[in-house]
Amino acid sequence: MKRWLIYILGIQFLAMGIICNTRTGLGVAAFTSLFYALSEIYNISLGMGSILLYFILIIIQIILLRKLTLSVVMQIPFSFVFGYITDFYDYFIPFHHLTIYQSFLLLIVGFVLTSLGVYMTVQCNIVVTPVEGIVNTISQVFEIDFSLVKNMFDVSMVCLTIMMCLILRKPIIGIGIGTILSALFIGRMISIYQKKFVLFKKEFEI
Repeated sequence: MKRWLIYILGIQFLAMGIICNTRTGLGVAAFTSLFYALSEIYNISLGMGSILLYFILIIIQIILLRKLTLSVVMQIPFSFVFGYITDFYDYFIPFHHLTIYQSFLLLIVGFVLTSLGVYMTVQCNIVVTPVEGIVNTISQVFEIDFSLVKNMFDVSMVCLTIMMCLILRKPIIGIGIGTILSALFIGRMISIYQKKFVLFKKEFEI
């Protein structure tokens, strides 16, 4: 029960962090750039954009693994739930015209929440997100280091976002200094949580 409570709380932090990033106007995190662009271009909710992208990632996992595993199946309900939670916070977290200082402050808050959410959900080891799932699948199938695949995946999301905007003759959406900073710092912040919260993990038997 404690593990599930921490997992659910981690999902909330992750969704709030994503929304905070979108509110800064400085660029969203690399792994959210494509579904953010989808939501803006096709006028759908951010949660629906994430659901569509997550289902594509799930299908790619099935193709690469050549089988349907329980881990992949569990990503399907996760995609729906996380999409609805994202839309919930997207609706209730207001959008205001921010000064550049306020934008960077909100960006830091977004990084803290996103990295904490990733850390908590991964440590609980209940259901991986489709993003983690596709990275782990590629790492296993092609025998490539996980961290290298993660970096390649983030770069690919940014490149695909730019390509989609150019093909559709739209402005480059969601890519900015915040995207670069997220690639540099979110992973390091997760590493800090792993080192500092050892007692937290023991207390909750994670």
